[in-house]
Amino acid sequence: KDLLFSVQVEGNVPRVRANPEHVKQLWTNLISNAIKYTEPGGIVVVSLSQNPKYVVGTVRDTGIGMTPEQMLHVFDEFYRTEEAKAMERQGTGLGLAIPKRTAESYGGRVWVESEKGKGSKFSFALPKAA
Repeated sequence: KDLLFSVQVEGNVPRVRANPEHVKQLWTNLISNAIKYTEPGGIVVVSLSQNPKYVVGTVRDTGIGMTPEQMLHVFDEFYRTEEAKAMERQGTGLGLAIPKRTAESYGGRVWVESEKGKGSKFSFALPKAA
């Protein structure tokens, strides 16, 4: 797709309390959505950092973005914006509901920041392992 793809990992990020397969699926869903909804020539940046209680993962893109109203529903099951449907006909609307459910099942959370036409930044926080 001719995207600039960058990965930034803070040094010494600890393990999280979560099944590795679930964490892999969380990352896969967020990254594949970023790639899917970013036009050729765009940018996708994946980063991993920490704060005192959580490990924080972020996927930022220069894709289609969303309105504040759309952001209220983006983690709902089967929800897809009209712009997403126009860009990619295939899709179930579960790609963001699954990471939300996964993060919350481990005591974490997922959130989004976005601006229509300028891209999105999806982040998740998972508790650090003891």
